[in-house]
Amino acid sequence: MRILFMHHFPLGLGDAGQLVQQWARALVAAGHETVLLIVDDQVGGGESLEVDRIVARAGDSQADLPFELPRFGTQQGDRQQSAFATLTDRQLAQYRDQVRRRLDAQINRFDPQVIHAQHIWVQGQLALETGVPYVLNGWGPELIDYERDARYRDLADQAAENASRILVPHESIGKRVVETFPIAADRVLVMNSDLNLSDAPVSADRRVVAGDQLLALYRVVLEERFGDLIDPTLR
Repeated sequence: MRILFMHHFPLGLGDAGQLVQQWARALVAAGHETVLLIVDDQVGGGESLEVDRIVARAGDSQADLPFELPRFGTQQGDRQQSAFATLTDRQLAQYRDQVRRRLDAQINRFDPQVIHAQHIWVQGQLALETGVPYVLNGWGPELIDYERDARYRDLADQAAENASRILVPHESIGKRVVETFPIAADRVLVMNSDLNLSDAPVSADRRVVAGDQLLALYRVVLEERFGDLIDPTLR
């Protein structure tokens, strides 16, 4: 199976970044293909996984986005100038355009069967535009920013409404997701301990179990979308 992961933030930082890496490693180890499309403030390189980076860096003429990597409000610390809420309309348009262009290129090149994006946010709405079935993860920080900035509400609403599944790390986040996006209530799933690999280090056996659960989820997503047209080898 071919899975395109999308994430906003450096890999390996925070639970979401850890989880993306571990899930991709689990799938690759099981013989599947993955690409990680990441918005980052570092050029990176040297990873064992295939990573496609969109670099956001103020003052860098070579960066894809000429401003600081935006963060959710709860990720700010003392960096208030880099919040999603402080992006100008022009910067938000640049962000969406860059992600859309790179995503379209990966759709044409990699032809993913499922897109799996972190956060119920801009990237989820762009995944919707591709027509590829997609799964989201909901984490909580985006729900706070959803209330703070009306520009993101329509985008997040569309992403949630059309997601095949929305995975959450625990019940309390799931409750908040359902309260914010009631139309998606029947598709919100709480990750069990086998699937939640954000705690490092992770053994090879745990990766196998998590990979099997992810693949089972993706197969259900594909069957719901395509029914009898699904490739029999994916059943």
